[in-house]
Amino acid sequence: MKVVVQVSEREKIQQAVKSVINLLNDLGDELEEVEVVFHQSAITATTDEASVKPLLQSEKVSVIACRNSLRAQGISESSLVRGVKIVNSGVGEIVRKQKEGWIYLRL
Repeated sequence: MKVVVQVSEREKIQQAVKSVINLLNDLGDELEEVEVVFHQSAITATTDEASVKPLLQSEKVSVIACRNSLRAQGISESSLVRGVKIVNSGVGEIVRKQKEGWIYLRL
């Protein structure tokens, strides 16, 4: 199964990361791929190695930054943690994944 995770609130970053790790631990081999999309105020996580490193350690997880949110927050793409990927629109990415049959999880 494939899961796309939406994280949009800065206050929920730490718990969202823990929840994704719990998901990986619980579903293990059932998971093919997990994409964690950070946008809105949670976009700051993509510049903080301590926040996203636990996610990047799994080869099943992709960490995604929304370019629109980066621009809105005045964050340079060059300041992203190594391994973070960029999409133009976080919500657009989530909708595309849902259309492709991915399970949607908002944390």
